[in-house]
Amino acid sequence: MDALVTEARRNNWSIQAAQSNLRKAAEGLHAAQGSLMPQIDATGTEGRQEYGAALFGPWAWTFPAFSAYSAGLDVSYDPDIFGGNHRLVQMAGAQKDAERERRDVTMLLVIGDTVLTAFEAASTADQVAVVRSVIDTDRETLRLATLAWQAGRRPRLDVVTAEAQLAHDQSLLPPLVNAHEAARTALAVLTGHSPANWTAPTLTLADFSLPSDIPVVVPSELVHARPDIIGAEAMMRAANAEIGVRTADLYPRLTLSAAVAAEGLMGGPAGAAWRLIGGAALPLFHGGTLMARKKQAEEDYRIAFDHYQSVVINGFREVSDGLNGLKNASTELDNQRQALTSADDALALSQAGYQTGRETILQPINARRLVLLARQNTVRAQTEMFRQTVRIMVATGGGLADAHVSTDQWRSVRLAAR
Repeated sequence: MDALVTEARRNNWSIQAAQSNLRKAAEGLHAAQGSLMPQIDATGTEGRQEYGAALFGPWAWTFPAFSAYSAGLDVSYDPDIFGGNHRLVQMAGAQKDAERERRDVTMLLVIGDTVLTAFEAASTADQVAVVRSVIDTDRETLRLATLAWQAGRRPRLDVVTAEAQLAHDQSLLPPLVNAHEAARTALAVLTGHSPANWTAPTLTLADFSLPSDIPVVVPSELVHARPDIIGAEAMMRAANAEIGVRTADLYPRLTLSAAVAAEGLMGGPAGAAWRLIGGAALPLFHGGTLMARKKQAEEDYRIAFDHYQSVVINGFREVSDGLNGLKNASTELDNQRQALTSADDALALSQAGYQTGRETILQPINARRLVLLARQNTVRAQTEMFRQTVRIMVATGGGLADAHVSTDQWRSVRLAAR
């Protein structure tokens, strides 16, 4: 299982895409932070030029063409008096946090799916083995019933019944084999491999055991454990920062710029040139666009807030469902184990009755078949315990803290350990 999870973390394409989105968001934060610093550009021009009458009027005709060059630096700086650029940095930082949590959500879901699929592969492998044993028992039953009928000791009905039972049990095998192969194929995809070039390991439920304690979280800790909740909180911060950006757009924007360069004629001496300019722009009329964008940002924040509340409530629901599912799965496993014990007892009684002559050979064989079927149901119940354990760990964000839940809820954990 560790090897499968390691393969999924390293090769799964959904995780790789989430990692790329996180790196993209990190570069977006760097770009936003750069807007707080002075912007410096190197400039240079070279060319030949002749001015016309639009610049020099009547003297244009006597002004000769010339070749000149210029090389220097341009510097500009936005003091960000109303905080628009700082809010852009906050928004980019929150978006990076949200992408990190989306990456963690993707990783958690992929790991959960990998573990669940591994359990499915193990479960179907065990069920295939049980059904094949049942089919072998059915064939033996049919053989003995045929011999008894041919000897005149049993009616033809026993043979027909045995044939029908064999046909029925044989029909159970193809869907299980198909499910087993589908699980192995899904494991290949989850671990980033082509099913044609990668073979999943052979797994059975005997390879696994449930943890003696299942780490979950209490509701107050859940908010800090589930990456989707943390990500939704980050998106709220990003939406709030965008409101600040749109608010700053309503106020004057001040800029400072300076340039220094060496200018001269081609082949002649160079001289220094410079400029220092302060500018301001105050939005007066934009057709309501700027105010509409601010209101749009406010609605985006309300949407992010509603989404956050929905994610939190859904997290509580999934944890509650997981605890209930774990408890019910534990009860079902107890019931199936009891059924298997009863089937074993029935087999022992049938064998004793056959040895004393009170039963025919068909009764012990049929009891043996019931034992095998009870074993298949027990396999399914065990699989459900594994599934519910994984689901509650996923629901709690990976299981990061010990929970203080009720005795009834922990009863399922103790049953699982037993």
